[in-house]
Amino acid sequence: MTTVSKSVPPRRPVKASSIVLREIRTLHQSHGPEEDSVTSTCTVADKIEEMVLKIGYTNAQALGVIVQLLTVGKVRVDFREYSLRLEVVSKSDVMTRAQAAEVFDSHLGQMKLPDKPTTGFTQKIVFQPPRIHLPR
Repeated sequence: MTTVSKSVPPRRPVKASSIVLREIRTLHQSHGPEEDSVTSTCTVADKIEEMVLKIGYTNAQALGVIVQLLTVGKVRVDFREYSLRLEVVSKSDVMTRAQAAEVFDSHLGQMKLPDKPTTGFTQKIVFQPPRIHLPR
């Protein structure tokens, strides 16, 4: 008995600047249950630069967020003042873990990173799998 394996052709390298994301930024308000949400679009390159340069994530923290985003298709990151929900616009941009790490590494290698001393602060980052709603 012969089995034929369906091999998936290797995906050509994807640039972080070509993957479009939908970003929903929700501000937490302490004076009521209402929340303000702003929706915009950006690229994975924009998010990598924001996480590493503006927010000050280490490469490992930023890699974890980007890999989750590119393998699952969405990720939520909570901060003290707001929550950030990122979602890949085109489902064809969802990829394997190795491909996602390569997208991150290749973009990080192109960035000009300033030398920063370590800040010594503690961050809490929690990755949650997406909720699955089963039919009743």
